[in-house]
Amino acid sequence: MKKIIIYFILSVAWLLGARAYASVADIIKHDETKEMHSIDTTVFAFIYQLMRKTEKIFQPMIAAPQETMQSLCGFPVLYARQVIYDYAVFHDDKLAQDVMIFSRALSLRGTQIVGPLTTQILQHLRAHRDLMERIHRLDLSADVVQALLMDETFKVDLLLSKVGAEITATVFDTFHTGDTGKLDNLSDEIKIGLQKRCVSVSSFEDFRDQ
Repeated sequence: MKKIIIYFILSVAWLLGARAYASVADIIKHDETKEMHSIDTTVFAFIYQLMRKTEKIFQPMIAAPQETMQSLCGFPVLYARQVIYDYAVFHDDKLAQDVMIFSRALSLRGTQIVGPLTTQILQHLRAHRDLMERIHRLDLSADVVQALLMDETFKVDLLLSKVGAEITATVFDTFHTGDTGKLDNLSDEIKIGLQKRCVSVSSFEDFRDQ
């Protein structure tokens, strides 16, 4: 009888321990899933805001390239439009890198998390980058460029309209205070980047050889 009681106690203890372990594992898994989803939506919001603000900064530059580059460089720049188009391609590549750094910074384990929402908005960022590369290669006029970019912006806004409620519900609150510096400094960053291309840009051939 004593052995039966001991066996019963040990069995109950094992079951409780197993259940407790399963509960902890479930909680961890649930928290990790929640974390990944929150990171995904936060990164989406970050990319979207970067893309929209970048667009607003480049719009007047594309509309008046000669005036923009002369203002930044202090002297007339030959092929100013090409310089701006080329830098827009470079800037999109840099944004993609910054997004991955931001994603790792949000993760508790420091791992890069690319969820379904991030994947979709990154596809739009790459599409914008490829579009700017074609624009640069063809040296399209400002009117044509504005129409093409407007179409691309519409596609991104359409995506946001589909997932807006989900973004609002799960995005990290800390994003609004901890990472707005990148957005606030974006205009200066782009202007400084273009100013670095003022040096010895006396012809398009010299510029491309740099």
